[in-house]
Amino acid sequence: MSGNEQFFGMVRNGEFYVFAPQHLEGATVKLTTTWIEEPHANESGVINLTEFEGKIIEVRGRDSGKWIYSAKVVEEAGPVLSDFLKRVFLKDEVRQKRCALVFGHEKEFPGIINKNRNVSEFEFYEQLYRLVEKKVKHTVIYRVLRDSHTESPDDFNELDPDFIISLHCNAADEKTSGTEVLYYHKSKTGKRIAEILIKYLVEYLGLPNRGAKPKTADDECGLLLCYSTAPCAIVKLFFMDNDLDVNRALENPEGLADAFAKAIDEVSEKVQLEHTSIGNDIFLFKEE
Repeated sequence: MSGNEQFFGMVRNGEFYVFAPQHLEGATVKLTTTWIEEPHANESGVINLTEFEGKIIEVRGRDSGKWIYSAKVVEEAGPVLSDFLKRVFLKDEVRQKRCALVFGHEKEFPGIINKNRNVSEFEFYEQLYRLVEKKVKHTVIYRVLRDSHTESPDDFNELDPDFIISLHCNAADEKTSGTEVLYYHKSKTGKRIAEILIKYLVEYLGLPNRGAKPKTADDECGLLLCYSTAPCAIVKLFFMDNDLDVNRALENPEGLADAFAKAIDEVSEKVQLEHTSIGNDIFLFKEE
């Protein structure tokens, strides 16, 4: 085959979900700049698609099953074409709510590290995410990587999710314990999302309930909560410097993932999610 075949698809969780050509429709592949199939050669040239997460792109290269060789991202589809292609190729998912699940840290900047268990915030949530993604039933999950929740939320807004959950841990004095969820103080929907999350997470972990906490734009974490155009909550699941908290969080990853997935699906099913271009402060929610 030539090295100039044309592919259209969507970036999902760092990989390329193919819409066309037809023989690859529905397949998930990786892109590499290498042009020959040699052991480890494809991995060395793998293309990082993080900046295109949740977006429709055109790719050119050579199809080889699980990989596209000599790959090059040619163009990103505009909003009108993207919406059309999603409605054609993701008919079932278009009806589902979309959750941007945000990692508050990256591999190079992993956040707080518990030395006794040799685990960081990033490593903990990276493993948990894989389980949560498989367990949600009524929500489309987008994984988003970033190194600080004090940065601009524009990268989330471009994904156009229905709601945002940012994942973090706390740290204090090696003794403080518990779970809390933050939301923007003017957002009724943000508060509702935080309450749903705290309900499931505290019920499962059994750690002290530090509550759903309102934050202003001037508070720590406030920029993301205030200026995201979709309702947003920040989960502070446990205290990473408290060994008892960490041990409990690591005890049963499947059980914790179940709790997260149930909370996310309840938000999708019970909360009426509306977007605004002026900040995360004008939302409605359905009564249970």
